[in-house]
Amino acid sequence: MFRKLFALSLIVTLLIVGVAPSTADEAPADWQADLAWAEAAIPSGLDLALPEESTTRAATNPKLDSALAELAGTPGGERSGVAASDGLRLENGRVQVQLVVDEGDEAAARQAVEQAGGEVTGSFAGVMQAWLPPDQLTTLAALDVVDYIQMPPTAVPAEDDALAAMTEGVAAANAAAWHTAGWRGQGRRVAIIDGGFQGYTSLLGVDLPQTVTVKNFVDGQTDAQVNGTTSHGTACAEIVHDMAPMAQLYLLKISTDIDLSEAVSYAISQNVDIISTSLTFINVTPGDGTGRFATLAQNARNKGILWVTAAGNYRETHWSGTFKDTDGDGLHEYASGVEVNVFGPGNGQAYLIPGGASLSLSIRWDDWTAVNQDYRLLLLRHDGSAFQIVGSSDNPQKGMPGQRPTERISYVTSGSAAIYGVAVQRMSSNRDVYLHLLTPNRKLDRRIPSMSLGNLADVPAVLTTAAVDAKSPFPREAYSSEGPTNGPGGAPTGGAVKPDLAAFANVSTRSYGTRGFNGTSAATPHVAGAAALVFNAYPVSLPGEVQDYLATWAVDQGLAGKDTQFGYGRLLLGSPPSPWDYDYHSFVPSVMSNR
Repeated sequence: MFRKLFALSLIVTLLIVGVAPSTADEAPADWQADLAWAEAAIPSGLDLALPEESTTRAATNPKLDSALAELAGTPGGERSGVAASDGLRLENGRVQVQLVVDEGDEAAARQAVEQAGGEVTGSFAGVMQAWLPPDQLTTLAALDVVDYIQMPPTAVPAEDDALAAMTEGVAAANAAAWHTAGWRGQGRRVAIIDGGFQGYTSLLGVDLPQTVTVKNFVDGQTDAQVNGTTSHGTACAEIVHDMAPMAQLYLLKISTDIDLSEAVSYAISQNVDIISTSLTFINVTPGDGTGRFATLAQNARNKGILWVTAAGNYRETHWSGTFKDTDGDGLHEYASGVEVNVFGPGNGQAYLIPGGASLSLSIRWDDWTAVNQDYRLLLLRHDGSAFQIVGSSDNPQKGMPGQRPTERISYVTSGSAAIYGVAVQRMSSNRDVYLHLLTPNRKLDRRIPSMSLGNLADVPAVLTTAAVDAKSPFPREAYSSEGPTNGPGGAPTGGAVKPDLAAFANVSTRSYGTRGFNGTSAATPHVAGAAALVFNAYPVSLPGEVQDYLATWAVDQGLAGKDTQFGYGRLLLGSPPSPWDYDYHSFVPSVMSNR
């Protein structure tokens, strides 16, 4: 679809604004720390014996996430500490939440929020994003017009730990030949949606275009604060600019899934051609390609937008399998006699995790319709003789509207270095569910690489990107998430083959230095930039045709044909078309073995 594009970019002359890092926008400050953590033998006693009080549930609010229920019951002077430890945004005496409401109840729910001293800041697909005084959470949850109040799902940058720059991906993808032939992305608009673009103003006219358009969708922030929080988005924008140096860039800052929906709506209104998201979400959908992200992405594609997204970096931090409890103690067994999955490098050793390390862990399971299979997530610390519970998540799963089959723990370690691990406990269930355990940026000893895609990466209407090293022979990065997607409702079978393509990590940017930017975060903007060149050369193409073109020229790696590690293969733009070659609709998706 051809769309005439107008040069309506905002000339940016903003000052750098320092913004405190947020768990919503950025990996933990110590996210590379496990590279230097000492290792120790995994202790015996992985078959737990929980204290009596750990096998029963105290009375909980069935319409509140457990972290919000804890905050509501905490005295005012202690709430900031509780919010920080649970990953909640608490600002000016109000906490950011999401209310699940029926379509006909939105007006009444909005009024109730305002009467409680709160504010609604956005909504999408039956979910309202709002700020509420913590002491009003229980009151709001009791209303008939509110089905459930949950923590907002937040974006996770798809960047892994590793080491005026040009990405090595330009040469590896053959983009330089397209530039020489005159295809440089002119007339194309690319929106990079990310958690922050710190330092971008200093790169304008050097590693970024002279002018860019910026907009901030994070609650309580201004457009000036697009320049803050993290340089992750800046590095992504640098890569798009290297690949398509004449494309017009939009830098859109988000934090939550509601922010993402607003950013996509804005991109559509600006006639953007390509969206690039080097991020994923966790526990928002069953992982089967359905849900709110599927609706959002299909709408974008219907408007002529090709959405390129990261597969995620969870291959070494993911475990999945059917709940198993042969000894009847209510705890899942990863193997015979093993009820604790310790954090470790995967070689039979465990990490000795020092104080001050951030741990984030979550589970979801295949009960998204009835939501009446109730499980609990436990974080444990070994005290030298036995494992002790130091954190838990116990959201209600009672079959009530708005409840989800998910649990999540955010925790900062303290004290001397120790071994930590994860356990899953059945609270009330009449079947053995299929579980997914995810611990971003923290490797697990027992791991399952398959089906490790993040939410959004599983959606059919996005082009999902895996990561390979930018140097020949372009090996797959060990962290790069694998498919397939889950089957319907989170089932272990019946899923689709994902990712779709693989592109380059360990590349150079001004923001991250020489060969310093990696993860599927780095891979994704290479594909977005390549798509801009194809749109440039074939301006009336549809998004699916551009995706098919890239699939056709991809270099097959791994199993023959499309597979769950590389998709159709490694990004490679073939020989650039001549200016008079306008066979726009001849793309056939067939993987090439040697190009």
